Amino acid sequence: MKTGKKRDTRFQPGVSGNETAKWKPGQSGNPAGKSTRRAEFENSFNDALVTQGSPEEAAQLLWQAARANEPWAIQELCRRFAPQPQSLQMIHEVPDEQIDYTKLSKEQLCQLDAILQQAGAQPLPPENGTGSA
Repeated sequence: MKTGKKRDTRFQPGVSGNETAKWKPGQSGNPAGKSTRRAEFENSFNDALVTQGSPEEAAQLLWQAARANEPWAIQELCRRFAPQPQSLQMIHEVPDEQIDYTKLSKEQLCQLDAILQQAGAQPLPPENGTGSA
């Protein structure tokens, strides 16, 4: 007679019953990357788009689809006429200048030296270039 918790074997949406088939965290869904046949198709398709029609014809077809209430066409028109705002992040960087240790007191220098040594950094340079810090 078995004792303990009964194993739930019912199907649960989004949960695989095969532990070996599950993706590991950070693992790509397609480790081999995009197939060469897919890349060849996309290149050929893009070439055909450019050579087979004009931009005016493509715009006409897009407008016709949008007027026929095709959601994808309406979305494409909105994307083209109201593009997403660009985000700009500015960073003010200070040039790497030497620290003027002469502005620190002897007590502050000792504290700073102890902190740097604890962090594994190089000790402070000697005072006035003549003794130990």
